[in-house]
Amino acid sequence: MAIPLANVTIFGGAIANCVLNMPKRHPDPSVDRPLIDYDLVLVMEPLTIAGAVVGAIINKLAPEWLITFCLVATLAFTARKTWSKGFSTYEKEAKKNAVS
Repeated sequence: MAIPLANVTIFGGAIANCVLNMPKRHPDPSVDRPLIDYDLVLVMEPLTIAGAVVGAIINKLAPEWLITFCLVATLAFTARKTWSKGFSTYEKEAKKNAVS
């Protein structure tokens, strides 16, 4: 019962967010366009839905050890990239603070 309720809640939040943001305009007054970039939505959403469908099919067909390995590899890659970015940002800020 919790999963359908969570899905409905997320869907309702997305619909409300979309309805509230549709009339809003871009914050830069020299650019007269909507806040939502509909061209980007048309490019991204079909790919997002296709990825979810393909991912669901692979999740059903692949063995559990392969799914676990892929999740761990993704986590390791993301953690390494985040650590590198955080460390480089820390070094830049420390250097900037040392100068001033």
